[in-house]
Amino acid sequence: MLNISIVTPSFNQAQFLDDCINSVATQTHQALEHLVFDPGSTDRSREIAASASTVTLVAEPDSGQADAIAKGMKMSKGDIIGWLNSDDVYAADDVFEKILARFQASDRPDIVYGRGTYIDADGAFIRDAYVNEDPSTLGTRLHYEVGILQPTVFFRREVFDAIEPPREHLHFAMDYDLWIRAASAGLRFAFLPELVASGRYYADNKTMGMRGKSYEEVLDITIEHFGAAHVRWAKRLAQHRLSGADGILDTGSQLIDADVDQETTNILAIRNYPWSCTDALTTCEKVAPYDETVTFMKANGLPLTHHAHPIADNAQPTGYRTYKVDKTTWAFERHWLANQLNLTQAKFTELSAARRSDTCVLVGNGPSLNDTDLSLLDGTDVFVSNFAHLKPELFEHATYLSVANNLVAEQGAAVFNQIDSVTKFAPWWLSYALAPDDHMAFVPSIGYAEFSTDLNTNVSWRHTVSFFSMQLAYGLGYRRVALIGFDHSYRQSATYAEGDTIDQDGDDHNHFNPNYFKAKQWHAADVDNMEAMYRLADAAFLADGRVITNCTVGGHLELFPRADLASYL
Repeated sequence: MLNISIVTPSFNQAQFLDDCINSVATQTHQALEHLVFDPGSTDRSREIAASASTVTLVAEPDSGQADAIAKGMKMSKGDIIGWLNSDDVYAADDVFEKILARFQASDRPDIVYGRGTYIDADGAFIRDAYVNEDPSTLGTRLHYEVGILQPTVFFRREVFDAIEPPREHLHFAMDYDLWIRAASAGLRFAFLPELVASGRYYADNKTMGMRGKSYEEVLDITIEHFGAAHVRWAKRLAQHRLSGADGILDTGSQLIDADVDQETTNILAIRNYPWSCTDALTTCEKVAPYDETVTFMKANGLPLTHHAHPIADNAQPTGYRTYKVDKTTWAFERHWLANQLNLTQAKFTELSAARRSDTCVLVGNGPSLNDTDLSLLDGTDVFVSNFAHLKPELFEHATYLSVANNLVAEQGAAVFNQIDSVTKFAPWWLSYALAPDDHMAFVPSIGYAEFSTDLNTNVSWRHTVSFFSMQLAYGLGYRRVALIGFDHSYRQSATYAEGDTIDQDGDDHNHFNPNYFKAKQWHAADVDNMEAMYRLADAAFLADGRVITNCTVGGHLELFPRADLASYL
């Protein structure tokens, strides 16, 4: 007879935890174990779990809900694993019996899911959950819907030999991502036509309370797995933005269709701008479910062509300028590029005239930012770079944002393309991923090891985005540049050479936020080469009577004179 383990992530949900535990404990087929993971609740959650005879409490830190679930799936001993969040409950006492019987059927499914309901904070019925009752269609329908209610799902433990458990960098849609990966791996899903579980839906619930961020994460996942954002997910985000519609209690049905279509168009213009997305859509233009998105984009004036495309090395197509980015050679339409560079020249003139003063702050993204009083940046022009938006108290002070690395541009395109609160700078050859708009300045940028004093000639991106930004600061006329967050040290394996691609599986200790490059790729750094570029910048500034001063809290960059940020500003 198969046995069953239940994994429950729990954090400060004491008001629901008893119900969750009891719904497991009262099953007619007793679970082999019920593992409750609590990273440090400050309510009574740990006490409730510890006092329950059917529960094994794992009281240890984790990096979030997905991390706790992944730990539980790896630690559990049962043949079958269920995942029940601490605010959810199983719908009846015979759920485990029915689930195990389904697993033992002749088709031997890998994953079983059933029907579910939504309940409120008091346990009252809200409505039935939508469930795709035909697992054979998951491969197509997962492009634009979840179709599976997470607490109703059970897995053979061998599933996690074939695919990884929930990915810990995801905060809202780790279940949706898991279903996609399981379906893509060819794992067998089975639907059980029984009421299995109830998911709780209430104002403080993470998904309901942060629905916009949830939809944005879903769109990230669809682009990662399917190559492009689907119009149906974009439309749900549009409805949420326009009215707060959450897709469960409120589907935005009262909205005007034209308004929804316009906001959906805005979302797809950003999400599906990169060449990789337009290529996926045009390649599968007549294939469901891509065809639905293509039809909408065409009807709403969104181009499915791109001014850039990859070409064979050494090819020189007429009417295009080529540039090799990492391992790929790209061709860019010359007319498009000339127009963008002309717009940028005009923007440089505007920005130079609009400087608040001759002093600016240039921000590195090292851990020392967490020890820096960022309120001191009030009223000062501030250069930030890359994923600085992950620190909102920094980004609210930003004047300019620089991106000069292809991996950063590709992985952050959805974020960068919708930022409209700062002026954005990037080399023109990153325009295969980064979109032109009123806030973007594509700059002439070839990677020579030189400090350019003429922004209309070249802004070198060599070795570090900070060198790129130093030239921008010089060219816009700043005479005093304060550096913060320049820790000038990296924790990376000695086996990596500069430019090697690193897959960041765990926390990122090189930046102010552990999620900075987590679950992303980045290029190995070389602080000696960085410092060589900083020397070029220092010499250029000093030759014109200007100065770069290091106001970083600690760190290892000793090339520039040091000062306290408060005193300096």
